Amino acid sequence: MKKLIKGCLLSIIISTYSFAQSNNPISIYEGTNIQSIHFVYENQPVDTTLYAAYTRVIEDTFAVSTQTQFNSFLTSYNISKINLLPFVEKASPLVTTSSQNAVELTINVKLIPVTDQDANKENVAKDKNLFPVLYNTENVFVTLKSAASEMVYSNDNAWFSQPEQLTNGNPLAEKPVGDGYTAWLEGFASAGIYGIAKVIPKANIHLYGGVNYLVSFSAGNELFTDKSRIYGDIEEAFVGFVGGGRTNNDKAYKYNLCYGRKQFTLGDGWLIVNTSMNGYDRASLQLNPRWAGKELFTADIVYDKILLQGFSLRPNELDILDSKTTIKGINLQLKNKKNGILGLSYLNVSDSNFNYYMPNGTVHKRDGLQVYNARFFKSTGEGGGLFYKTEVGYQRNPNFDMKALAYYGELGWSFINSKGAPTVSYRYAYFSGDDANTASYNRWDQLYTGGNGEQWVQGSNMYKIVQNSNEISHRLQIVYKPLKKTQLVGQFWLFYAAEKNNIGGNPALSTLQSNFYGTEYNLTFKYFNSSNWYFHLNTAYTLPGGAIKDNVSDTKNWYCLSVFARYSF
Repeated sequence: MKKLIKGCLLSIIISTYSFAQSNNPISIYEGTNIQSIHFVYENQPVDTTLYAAYTRVIEDTFAVSTQTQFNSFLTSYNISKINLLPFVEKASPLVTTSSQNAVELTINVKLIPVTDQDANKENVAKDKNLFPVLYNTENVFVTLKSAASEMVYSNDNAWFSQPEQLTNGNPLAEKPVGDGYTAWLEGFASAGIYGIAKVIPKANIHLYGGVNYLVSFSAGNELFTDKSRIYGDIEEAFVGFVGGGRTNNDKAYKYNLCYGRKQFTLGDGWLIVNTSMNGYDRASLQLNPRWAGKELFTADIVYDKILLQGFSLRPNELDILDSKTTIKGINLQLKNKKNGILGLSYLNVSDSNFNYYMPNGTVHKRDGLQVYNARFFKSTGEGGGLFYKTEVGYQRNPNFDMKALAYYGELGWSFINSKGAPTVSYRYAYFSGDDANTASYNRWDQLYTGGNGEQWVQGSNMYKIVQNSNEISHRLQIVYKPLKKTQLVGQFWLFYAAEKNNIGGNPALSTLQSNFYGTEYNLTFKYFNSSNWYFHLNTAYTLPGGAIKDNVSDTKNWYCLSVFARYSF
């Protein structure tokens, strides 16, 4: 029995350790789905045929697609290529977050009047004003990327004021916070160099790569410990090939092969987005600066509105909790002309030491897990209106009897032409638990879900207690822009257990008397000061329900407040 309890503790720690909101060190938008790309032109020539030719070349040069995740380095490179065109005076990107947790790219292009064009543009590598770009020619682009952030995080009655019970047996919980008010400070700084070169110009084949180093620290009494720590290590280190062109029937295609330490997101992050762990000896538990997987290989091709992607991923878990999981998969996405995306994915865990536990003491391994996933997203157009998302997943394992199911549906409306462009949405999500009355194992394996509070970190506080397994959640969300460059996100949550058998979850809640986990209210304020500066404030108030109160004595309501600022170039 002691081995079973210890194994359950280790499993829940491994699967749920990254609690924080997204704060990728390269860009706050890094890895986020690109919802739309718009080009805005200035100084259009009177000759409409010439103007059409210009726009065709510019938009073909910008080899970024709406079905992919935002990559700040490749975006910068493609903008630099546009700037080298003889009829372009200046091109610059504007990246904004949408109300549907995606990004919208606007490429502003100022054309050179025909009479002023010079086909031999001067080598802009000599222009010091382009820093952090180090070198930029028609065939080579080299740039520096750097970021730094600092966060203050505070709690009142963390762990519902009962850390001894809710972190009991957790080897990472050396001196957890609990009753009363506590706060701590954490931060990170990263710097790296990234480059891309056209190695076969006639075939438009580019070789690219990058490496960066990240240092993180924590000071004060955080959720698990009061030890001050500082830690440095390589975060990203990758190399790849990218290119594209047009077929004989005038269809655009783009391809990208990449290998190394790098972040990876599947779809909207429902299955895979947190590919690195933070906290413990790496510090910065809540700021969550590390996202790059330990080993990633991806092969993507986009043809017109079709994306086909194959990947192999080994997440970068903490050394003492390394489950040695490797996930291989294939992903197909189809986009229609009305902002709809259909996705189909298949995942196979080819290797893993992660364990599943049944009430009778039987232990199974994640190794061999198969995941079948289908999703459909419909985003709003320029005029706003209705949007919806739905996703379903089924898990089985040929090595034993496993049948796990998860799905969600989200429905919303964007009043984009109203003051503040408010958006209202409701989301219902179901993640199966293990039915103790069946011989099969039914608990949903959440894999590496998470992201941020608008993705799959479900509740700033409740996510630390109940993750995306044996869980039913209701989320009402309102997004509002009170001022330019600002965004308010308000959320109301209700959490329930799918099954009263909760072995594999928090050990203090292994057997439930009630299905109601609790309620949470969340408010997030975002200020996008510029492309370099970003400010973020989040506050949450969480009330435990019967499922927690019946198992944990003398609970109190949990309040948290976090503030961070981030600079990047």
